Amino acid sequence: MSAPKIYYWPIKARAQFAILLAAYAQQPLDWEKNPDWPAFKSQTNFGQLPHLVDGDLKISQSNAIARYLSRKFGLQGDSDADFAISEQLIEETVDIFNDLVKTRLAADKAAAFVTFFETDLPKHFGYLEAFLPSASGFASKITAGDIAIFSAINIILDVGPNVLDNFPKLKAFYEGLSQNAGIKSYLDQNIPAAFKRE
Repeated sequence: MSAPKIYYWPIKARAQFAILLAAYAQQPLDWEKNPDWPAFKSQTNFGQLPHLVDGDLKISQSNAIARYLSRKFGLQGDSDADFAISEQLIEETVDIFNDLVKTRLAADKAAAFVTFFETDLPKHFGYLEAFLPSASGFASKITAGDIAIFSAINIILDVGPNVLDNFPKLKAFYEGLSQNAGIKSYLDQNIPAAFKRE
């Protein structure tokens, strides 16, 4: 059976979480970086990317794709507690990205970035720092939620390279996970940033 195939442009954005799941698990995932858009739009479920094809299964919506792959790759944890922690972390990244996306939509983007980095992000990272028991991860083993947080941090570091300085546990967690062989291989590709600070 062929590897799952994800369709998304070569930028660090909505598909990165799913791609990092495969990278961490060292599982095959084909990445079509130049989808024939908008011609391909009619083949997706909701007229948007990312989109995943795995055999006869077609999945749209970025977090649905990520959750499907996390189940497929055994990254939902070994217990109900692990799964619950993982799911909370995935939803927390949704909140973080909602705040980050506001900076792109704001009339005064420079002011919006100041609010994000001085108010919104420290609030989120403060909660994560308190929720993180050790640098080795949030649950009894690395789960999809850990990868989601890693992905969010990685994207944000492109626009704020010092954002982890006041959060030592979170910084150690990020640096430790970045040494995973599969994740390191992904990072070495230097995928272009989607977000740029105004």
